[in-house]
Amino acid sequence: MTNFAARLAITFALLGMLAGSPALANTIVYTDLVEYVSVQINSTTYSCTSTSDPNCAFVWITATGNSSTVQPFTVTGASGFKNTVLGPATVSIGFNGGGSITEVLVPGQIYVSVDQTNGGAGFGSSYSPTYPAATYGGTADYAHYNLQSNFFALGYSGFCPNLATCNTFNPLNTESGDQLTLYYPFRPNGSYFSSTVSAPEPATASLVLLAAGVGLRAVRRRLAGLRNTQ
Repeated sequence: MTNFAARLAITFALLGMLAGSPALANTIVYTDLVEYVSVQINSTTYSCTSTSDPNCAFVWITATGNSSTVQPFTVTGASGFKNTVLGPATVSIGFNGGGSITEVLVPGQIYVSVDQTNGGAGFGSSYSPTYPAATYGGTADYAHYNLQSNFFALGYSGFCPNLATCNTFNPLNTESGDQLTLYYPFRPNGSYFSSTVSAPEPATASLVLLAAGVGLRAVRRRLAGLRNTQ
């Protein structure tokens, strides 16, 4: 087995362990990972000027919801389902050149949604339904996903009509007192969105985050392969 296949297998195997754990009260864990993002924390900016820039960030957001609060939505040009986020969301940032930062968002700023019309899913906020992070495209069956089941989409970001919409230039508040802003200098970027019907133990959740870190470069290479076949 190649190193790529091994890392990808480890990642998906651990995600599978989480998916197979007993569900409690219809709890659902939502995750979205986006690559090659510029990050600003307060007045410090990590600008991603090229895909080889060591300041380019890989950002994954993890939050929890409940199937009982999922609601349908319909707006001009889009329709699907939307769910509130229970408690704080964790934002994990890994840089191309090494190093990482973890922030916890102040509750109530983001929600999760799936756009069945345009084919995408991820986290939205008052700034934009696809900001801070969302995934579109690939081969996932967005049209039959309603935020209440296990789901995995390997696709692209940013999911917005144009870069100006992606780059809202608006910060999210964190529990540490920092203000966090994400920018999307390139499109399309690799991305994945997942939901897991479960209530993971803290150790299991940490294991999944570790798996995401282990398989990050493998996922990036797989996404590069998908782009080359378009």
